[in-house]
Amino acid sequence: MRKTRNISFLLFFILVCSLPQYLKAQDKKEIAQLSILCKSWGLLKYYHPGIATGKMDWDSVLISSLDRLSKSKTNQQVNIEVEKMLKLAGKDTEAPYLPEENAALHTRNLDHKWIGSNTDLNGANRQALDFITRHPYRGLNFYAQPNPDNDSTIYTPNEKPYREMLFPTVHYRLLGLFRFWNVINYFYPYKYAIGRPWDSVLNELIPPLINAKDTVSYHRALARMAASINDSHGGLWPQVFDTFTGKYSPSFDFRIIGHKAVVVRMESANPHSSIKTGSVIEAMDGVPLKRKIKAYWDYIPASNKGGKIKNMHYLLLNSKSKTATLSGYQPSGEKFEAVVDLKERDLLEDYKNFFEMESAITYRMLEDSIGYVFFSNINKKNIDSIMQPLMHTKAIIFDMRNYPTNGTGTYRTPEYLLAEPKIYSRLTRPNFSLPGTFKFEIANKGTAYSQVGKSNPNFYQGKIILLVDSRTQSAAEWACMTLKTAENVTVLGSQTAGADGNVTRTVLPGGYRINFSGLGIYYPNGYETQRIGIHVDIPVSYTINDVINKTDPLLKRALEFINL
Repeated sequence: MRKTRNISFLLFFILVCSLPQYLKAQDKKEIAQLSILCKSWGLLKYYHPGIATGKMDWDSVLISSLDRLSKSKTNQQVNIEVEKMLKLAGKDTEAPYLPEENAALHTRNLDHKWIGSNTDLNGANRQALDFITRHPYRGLNFYAQPNPDNDSTIYTPNEKPYREMLFPTVHYRLLGLFRFWNVINYFYPYKYAIGRPWDSVLNELIPPLINAKDTVSYHRALARMAASINDSHGGLWPQVFDTFTGKYSPSFDFRIIGHKAVVVRMESANPHSSIKTGSVIEAMDGVPLKRKIKAYWDYIPASNKGGKIKNMHYLLLNSKSKTATLSGYQPSGEKFEAVVDLKERDLLEDYKNFFEMESAITYRMLEDSIGYVFFSNINKKNIDSIMQPLMHTKAIIFDMRNYPTNGTGTYRTPEYLLAEPKIYSRLTRPNFSLPGTFKFEIANKGTAYSQVGKSNPNFYQGKIILLVDSRTQSAAEWACMTLKTAENVTVLGSQTAGADGNVTRTVLPGGYRINFSGLGIYYPNGYETQRIGIHVDIPVSYTINDVINKTDPLLKRALEFINL
């Protein structure tokens, strides 16, 4: 056993040490040239009428340019390639862009400064590219269109998937990166909130894509790419973690608290195993979980720290072996070390059960006229029977640590809480007339869902508490926004996932689909929820003892607050 643990530790040490280093250090000049090629190719793809109409195989043009650039010994090759692209595109005949009258536009994502500030571009190319930025194509773009089935988010139906390329050649790997970088650059509503300059991210992602030597290293590079936008809606499908973390994991469910894994549910009782409900795991095969979390951090797509930790459950206890040695301590404090069997698990399938996001409770009365509602269990048939008995309570606690699968609770519950209808959200959607800008409007404009609530003189007047944590994501955060239109609402718990807006995706070589939030979601006053999450009024976090003893510190604190 000791020999196996030493080998595992050595392999893991190699993985950790190699993360910030690449097999071949790329020359800064090479990265700069590839960056120019990426941006020029993307600008023409979305702005120039000769390319945006799809009359040319723009992928093949890039592949040829990359091939010539890689073989060239002159620093001027990138200008030669940009000039060739411009000639292939032809004359830009579009009229100058004039903003729509009275249109509210978000322009903070729009950034073409790279053209004028880039000393590696010659004057003629800078002038031509700058002209294109001011004369964008107005018609239906072949590569980027409003999605008719997903609320006008970005839709990329004509990107070739190259499914046969399980491990693409270096030029096609760069093609995938350039596709992704430009879609985010022009159509991701939260580019400004990523946390780092998007230009810098491109420069960081080029070396691992170039230096990928096999499918495993390609998957690592793809995972880093998907995580680079810091979006809990982000990710890659099919997921690629298994290739470098292993596909086998324990049969028990656990929570990550303080860099440790606390067992919360066993698949079946085994009296001969040291691992039981309440066991606290500190290390796997001799590697501290804290070190594993640090090693995997940059591969996890999430908007904030809480989201990273939640998504870390997908791979933290994974292994390429069917057994693992787990070590830690029991609730009594007694140390243990145990060899456990591992199996293949689909945590996407087990998601709600794994994170305890389902409940047999719809609503119940708690102590002294306090109602509790498990929000995702509200539906059309039961909403009246839930809310009517609660209308004269002194407080209602809505548990939002779940995922509403229908809009009944989200849009109808405020009818009981408000005296009159209210706007609950504004949003931004892509402005396809000038990629990189976004139209700012009331959410669900022109529909019955643009406001919540109704004229109701008998609206609820007690305290309203929302319980939230990292499980409160997307539709659950959206529901919190509709509920927060009421008076006397207090949000209690820890940071929510910080990912709102319809999920959209584009395609990369190998048939991979990369996800991101397609709409920008904001409070009525313009404040965002992306990365930040729903504002928490009373912070409460979980401890290891809470998990072991199955106590709910959020509910406990809510009751204390109500009874003040």
